[in-house]
This record gives sequence, structure tokens and C-alpha cells, in this order.
Amino acid sequence: MRERILGPVGFEPGPGREPTSPVEPRSGARRWLGPALLAAWLLVLWLEPEPRPLGAPEWAVAALRACTGAGEPAARLLATLALRASGLALLGALTMQALGAREWNRRSLLALLLAPLLAVAVLWANLGYFPIALQIGIASLCAVAGAIARLALRRNPLTAAGLLVGLGALFVWAGAAGIRDELDNAARAVGRQLLAASAGVPDGDDGHARLVQLAFGFARAGAQDGDPVFANRAAILALAVVLGEERLATVARRELDPARLPEVQALRARIALQGRRDWPQHFWVSAGLTLLSDSERSIAVGVAKELMDATPGGSGFSFSDLAADAAGNEFTRAATRDAPSARALADRIRAGFASADFVPELRDLPEGLSSAEFHERYGGLGGAETQRIVDEIRRRLADCPGLR
Repeated sequence: MRERILGPVGFEPGPGREPTSPVEPRSGARRWLGPALLAAWLLVLWLEPEPRPLGAPEWAVAALRACTGAGEPAARLLATLALRASGLALLGALTMQALGAREWNRRSLLALLLAPLLAVAVLWANLGYFPIALQIGIASLCAVAGAIARLALRRNPLTAAGLLVGLGALFVWAGAAGIRDELDNAARAVGRQLLAASAGVPDGDDGHARLVQLAFGFARAGAQDGDPVFANRAAILALAVVLGEERLATVARRELDPARLPEVQALRARIALQGRRDWPQHFWVSAGLTLLSDSERSIAVGVAKELMDATPGGSGFSFSDLAADAAGNEFTRAATRDAPSARALADRIRAGFASADFVPELRDLPEGLSSAEFHERYGGLGGAETQRIVDEIRRRLADCPGLR
């Protein structure tokens, strides 16, 4: 009778105390659910393709412009920051979840310390270089904010679950990019033909010209229904992977055959543009990114890369690299604008590729600038001297007959 009134032995309340119940330990499955979700999300953040520092989709940019009245560049930047923040905030929230923190204690403090470290680490793995100070600051702030939000919603599990799912879906959906199977097959066919013909391709600038001619010729021969825009897209994508960067295949949600990678890299290493072996990469990476997204995002990738290069240990800020990036952007726009423009550009290339028709003089533009030099001599990105050089690059691009 006494046990029925007071409950199980060992839980009889003392004077002035409320009855308590034992804390049920989490089951094995529940204990590992949080760490498993965290590990899965780290994998997503690592594999989600870069470079795309300004990779916001058009619907997000348009929505921000409509709501705030901001200009296109500002709206694109804000949309990108918001969408990228969603992924890093979710990382922070899942870190708090994985450590089982339900109140402010040592576990929650550990989560606040661990979340920004994980954010920086996964950013480093994704980008392929250690993030610059601004990237570290933004990543850390977003991760900590997500961790705090998860702790604040500890008493609202349904709301917290909805928030986690929503952030993850938003990040993955916004970052999604890809190409149709038809274009992938066509670009792969062009790439295979380029590699098969590589033994007869000379080194240097002549080799670059020959590869571009071959790519557009192969693409034209294999184009669906003779569509010149489709053929040019296939040629550009193949050249972007072969002469630019193999990770562009990942941006397109495709994979390059690992067995062909040494062959690709060997060919790329002996090709030049205006005597430089890095400028074909700048040109074709930007051309490929413009094909997969748009020119504004592509040039922003180039700007971010140059700002990173200006930090200690980098090769320095280069206006010549940016000009090569911009030329690649304009090339893709001219090559895919419409059928007449696509046909005219392809005919010009097949008649004899002359780099001066598509790439302005790069060798006299400033490069190798440290961050301090860039700000002191040119005023940074918004400086008057920077604007003068940017205007000169635009003038040179406008004078390239193949880009008109």
C-alpha cells in the first residue's frame, strides 16, 4: 500500500520536494542520430560544388530586388550570403544537436567552439585553399548563430525540425546546377576527340588555337539537328574541362572519368595563351562558369579568386587575370546568344582561330599586387584607379571583333 501511494522505492519525495521521475537515457539509435546527421551534412557542404561565391539563383536575386529595391550586384551579393548562410547555420545547429546540448552547459559551449571550426574546415576542403579572413568570419558567425538558434528552440522540437529541414532543402536546391544528358554526352564526345588528337597538337599558343578549332569542328559535326547554339555549348564545356579545370564537371553535376585525368592535365600543362600557361585556364573556366550560370556570377568568382590571391602567401591580385576571366565570359555570351551569333562565331573559329579576335592584350595590365598594394595604389575594388583599369579592360574587350 505504501509503495502504491509513494511510487517506486528510491523516489519518495523528501520534505519540501516535488516528486521526480528518472531521466530516461536516449536509446542507441537516438544517440547516434545527431552525429550521423552532422556527418551527412558535412559531406554535403564538402561536395556541394565550388567555386560559386556569388552563385545565387535568379529567383532569389529577383525577389531581393523586388523587396529591397537594391541594384542587381547588391541583390546578388545579399542573396548569395543568405543562401550560403543557410548551409553553415544548419551545420551549427546540427553540431549542437550532435552533442546533445539541451541547456547552457559545457556541451553547449563546446558546440559553440566546435561549430565555427567545422565550418572553416569544410570550407577549406571545398574550396581547395584556406579561406580568407572575410570567409572565415562569415562562416564562423553563421555556424554560431545556427547553434544558438537550435538551443533556443530546444523546447519546440517540431519547429526545430522544420527549421533544420528547411535550411537544408534551401541550400541544396539553391546550389543545384546541372546540364542535360544530351549536352553532357556531346561535351564528352568532343573531349574524347580532343584527347585522341592531342598527340598532333603543338605546344603553346599554337596548340591552344588548334584545340579550339578542333573542339568547334567536332561539336558542329555532332550537333543535334545542326543547332549552332547547342554545338557551341558542347565545345565550350569540353574546353572548359580540358583546358580550364576538371572540377567544372562537378559544378555541372557530372563526373570526369578519373582514368583520363592524367591525360587531360598533361595536355593542359603545355598549352598557352599570349605566352602564359595560366591564362587559358582563366579564360576557359570563366567561359564554362558563364555557360553553367551567368556572366555576373562568373566574373564574381574571378574577383573573389584575385582577392584571395592578394592575401599573404598568394600570387597577388592580377588585373590581367581578371581581363582573361572577362574575355571568357564575353566569349560564351557571343557563342550562345542566339543562332545567328553562334553560327557566325563558330564559322570564324573554324576558318582559323586568332586569339586576338577573342582575347585582348593582357601582358601590360598590372598583376602580382599584394592586398596592401592593391588598396594603397588602386583604392581597392571601389577605387578610382581600379575603375580606370576596369574601363580600359572593357574598352579592349569591345575592340575584339570576335566578341561583338
